[in-house]
Amino acid sequence: MKKIILLVVMSLSVWANNVYVKVVNTPMDGVYVSLLKSLSENSLTVVTEIDILKKLHEAGSATKFGQDFNTNNLTGIKSIIACNGKLANDIANADPTMMAFCPIRLTLVEQDGKTTITYVKPTFDSKDSKAYDQLKKLEEKVIKAIDIKYFN
Repeated sequence: MKKIILLVVMSLSVWANNVYVKVVNTPMDGVYVSLLKSLSENSLTVVTEIDILKKLHEAGSATKFGQDFNTNNLTGIKSIIACNGKLANDIANADPTMMAFCPIRLTLVEQDGKTTITYVKPTFDSKDSKAYDQLKKLEEKVIKAIDIKYFN
């Protein structure tokens, strides 16, 4: 039993180190607009935006999954895909397999009037890559964009 508990705790700690999380006490609409502005100001070009919750509704997921649909009563789920051309080129030149981290994906989840922004940090799994330095620059740029002054 102790081994199982230790394994669970270790797994949670790895997850916590691998995913950057910011919770903002503001509904998603305001956070979203501010985040798009901050991404642009930090030289990150938005490639696409996806309203995931809307897509799930359009696909009939509420009917398909019935009472199992959206059991956390989330009021918004959106994803932003963005890229910095210079860093993307540098990463591709150093280690093409690390392009899995570029473009970046941010996920925003709204619940109870709060928005949670999540970002998978590329440096956690790429320490041995020739692109590590470029991925570190990208990660710093993305986190700087997330930690903006507009909704603090």
